[in-house]
Amino acid sequence: MVAWFRTGLAAVLFACVSFSAFAADKTYQDDALDEAAITLAADLKNESGTIDRPVPMLKEQAAKELRQRQLGNAAFLYGQIVTAAPNDATAWRRLADIWLAIPPDENDDGSTRFQNARAAAYLAYRRATTPRDEAAALGSLASAFAKGSEWRPALNALWLATMLDDDPGLAATYAQLREKYGFRVADFSVDSDAASPRACFQFTEPLLARADYAPYVSVAGEDKPALSLDDKQLCVDGLAHGQSYDVTLREGLPSAVHEDLVKDAPFTIYVRDRTPSVRLAGKAYVLPSTGQQGIPLLSVNTGALDVTLYRIGDRNLLGTVTGYDFQRNLYKYSLENIADESGEEVWAGTLQVKKELNKEVTTAFPISEAVPRLAPGIYILAANPADVPGDDYGERATQWFVVSDFGLTAYSGSDGIHACVNSLATTDPIAAAEVRLIARNNEILGTAKTDANGAVTFAAGLARGKGGLAPALLVTTGADGDYAFLSLKTPAFDLTDRGVAGRAAPKGIDAFVFTERGVYRTGETAYITALLRNAAGVAVPNLAATLIVDRPDGIEYRRIVARDEGDGGLSAALPLIASAQTGTYRVKVYSDPKAAPIGETSFLVEDYVPERLEFDISTAAKSLSPASPAKISLAGRFLYGAPASGLPLDGEVNLTATSARPGYAGYTFGTASKGASDDFTAETLPLADLPQTDAEGRATFDVGLGTLPASSRPLKAKVVVRLAEPGGRAVEHDLTLPITPKADMIGVKPLFKGASLSDNDIARFDVVTVAPDGAQVARPGLKWQLLRIESKYQWYRQYGSWNYEPIKVTRRVADGVIDANADAPASIQVPVTWGRYRLEVESPDPLGPVTTYGFDSGWYGEADADTPDRLEIALDKPGYAAGDTMNVAVTARSAGTVTLSVIGDRLLTQTTTPVEPGLTSIPLTVGTGWGTGAMCSPRCGARSTPKPSACPAGPSARNGSASTRRRTRLKSRWTCPP
Repeated sequence: MVAWFRTGLAAVLFACVSFSAFAADKTYQDDALDEAAITLAADLKNESGTIDRPVPMLKEQAAKELRQRQLGNAAFLYGQIVTAAPNDATAWRRLADIWLAIPPDENDDGSTRFQNARAAAYLAYRRATTPRDEAAALGSLASAFAKGSEWRPALNALWLATMLDDDPGLAATYAQLREKYGFRVADFSVDSDAASPRACFQFTEPLLARADYAPYVSVAGEDKPALSLDDKQLCVDGLAHGQSYDVTLREGLPSAVHEDLVKDAPFTIYVRDRTPSVRLAGKAYVLPSTGQQGIPLLSVNTGALDVTLYRIGDRNLLGTVTGYDFQRNLYKYSLENIADESGEEVWAGTLQVKKELNKEVTTAFPISEAVPRLAPGIYILAANPADVPGDDYGERATQWFVVSDFGLTAYSGSDGIHACVNSLATTDPIAAAEVRLIARNNEILGTAKTDANGAVTFAAGLARGKGGLAPALLVTTGADGDYAFLSLKTPAFDLTDRGVAGRAAPKGIDAFVFTERGVYRTGETAYITALLRNAAGVAVPNLAATLIVDRPDGIEYRRIVARDEGDGGLSAALPLIASAQTGTYRVKVYSDPKAAPIGETSFLVEDYVPERLEFDISTAAKSLSPASPAKISLAGRFLYGAPASGLPLDGEVNLTATSARPGYAGYTFGTASKGASDDFTAETLPLADLPQTDAEGRATFDVGLGTLPASSRPLKAKVVVRLAEPGGRAVEHDLTLPITPKADMIGVKPLFKGASLSDNDIARFDVVTVAPDGAQVARPGLKWQLLRIESKYQWYRQYGSWNYEPIKVTRRVADGVIDANADAPASIQVPVTWGRYRLEVESPDPLGPVTTYGFDSGWYGEADADTPDRLEIALDKPGYAAGDTMNVAVTARSAGTVTLSVIGDRLLTQTTTPVEPGLTSIPLTVGTGWGTGAMCSPRCGARSTPKPSACPAGPSARNGSASTRRRTRLKSRWTCPP
């Protein structure tokens, strides 16, 4: 066993060294085949055993076996040949061809043999010394890929073979394979159910993102069809329902691979009429009692709708509102379950609607006629086309609603629950409305009436209930029987997508707890420090806190009372006895031992031996590239002075993308936008064949790179090296080197701080072009454009259900052409107003570099408002001091009022301002009690405008958020619960 292991290891090392010697300057490279080739060489070494005949005699015997069709014997002999002569490229290729020629049988399907043939052909290519031999090896490799029906790798190998050798046989094979399996149209689809139909063609390979495809697409009767591109799909837009089109994709249409369309692809396409359907205008469930003509139903190609109304009563409301189905489309069986168990069916019938071919028709379902008197509770309207066979398993268009003039808003904080009741018709506050706070177990926790401002507050004690007594629902009723509710459990205002996610806001005192290090040995003393702060971030003095330390098994180890040592700072010494249990100890700090902890931390107790090794790594290389490996030097020593000799090394290279390049501070390179097609993140490459340290504790080795991942951004490599002690424990160090790009790159440097400008400011940028070696070069004719980014929302139907998707609409604000010089950057200056922007600078060459940079005018919140009921909000500064005027910009989509709330651990202040559609700036004075950070949260109530001839969708509440910081620059940590 030992002898076999040594032989195998020697074979692996031999294969690695031999392989790397012939791997340089080869165009075709595959990481998986690299590994397979090393494994194959080692396996053949083991299988060949002792070779007692010279290579010429082995080849003569192999030829004899081939003439007798003894392919298995011939393969074994060629395995011995390549083991004895590993640099014989022809022998490797013949071994691959023999394996491919052996037919499969019932005991061997050939899959393993075909895998080995790939590795052998790859080795033949790597060891080939002439273009003709390389082409022959790539032909065998293509055949091996074809055996596994892997046509794209086969085509890639054959294409390169035809570039290396003009062999007619290779060219004919490539042409035949390309026509059948190469770049071609795989399928097409017609989006007929969209309001603006289109025909989309799906290809087998990605398309060029920046190519002009108009010359390659012909639509009969149209001079220049509208085209849109998405990865492997090319769409013809602007079609009409009920029409036929002759579309031809012309020969030569390019792809992102080295192939184009080999011949014209004609299609005759018919855009059918839209499928009969019905949907709701939105998911808002509070409908106004005034000005509302009914619930709007949007139908397509149907003349009648089957409509059913259900009601769930007030006393059975809680479980429904906090359940999964609330505000979702329901299936037929769910609706039947409501009628049979949790509610009742109150009306069913047919609603006649106007039918306009392929047009979306809005019809108001008259709630007041169907149910003249609305009882307390929630109603459910379900609809589907009546003149289409029903789908018993599909979802129904479902509207959950209560008809009310009450608009409810709630804020929860350390001072309790604040509720505001406003009129949905006028947005005015409603006084003397009764508001009930309902617990999860349906108990009434409290009842109060709104004041003149429509506000009511429930005490903090009621908001702290646990379990069944936790607040779950607000219900409000008026003297005229008006009724509305608001769930306190649903994530109606989830801040995790607003750029302010984090741990829950502390209630009252907060403790930051830490130890001076993270691991201790038994017998040592752990020193624990705690900093006490209130909700405003101010030190809490003169407070004694209890520190409870739990052992790893959960048993209390020590309880310490620590007293204030100044500015809310506490400290305690924790001796660890010699027999202390090893593992993780947890420290919890209590202001009241019977309440929840106000802070906690943990540390390890381990029996460990200090490190005995230290080493340094260095390199003279300034960068890395596939063509220029870096030589790394290592010098290791034991801490007691002796050199770290004869020790093994281990490590890897971590590749990551960045936006910067050395020597160009502040510049951004490449398209680093979210969702970019080359959104490369990280890749790890192992370091193989690292040497041991010599007698002086030194070692040198080369770090090379294989094929780099595709990315428009600069890449960097972190070389991680570990030196192992004799006992096996390793010490790790690393160094980071930039990776030399393959081509020139464009750099954009904003001449302003941060990612935002003030309103009505000038956005200034420097632009340079940088060569792969880091030198600034001249590049005339760079095209730039500044795009303003706006959000719109498109409704779509999928699997019988309607939903919406945010659409980022870009509008060109300015553009131009600049010349980048070799001695000075080019300049871009453009005025901007409130909004979100993206600057794009690109080469005039369609395949040249491009760089984008996103920024804001106005201090926007970090996250986008990407749902229809969210507001975009921005601040005019990054930080404020008490007494400053803070201008809050709110973009309203309709007229109404904006209630702007400033929230810390409680509701700090609130103001209401009338707004018109568009951007409104609201001034607000920063208060002295806002602490180190607060959050601005606007709520927009849209006024309902009755129109007898129309079906208004009714008002809706829209929310947004932005963090504001006092001049202390501390990040805001407050959150605003629903």
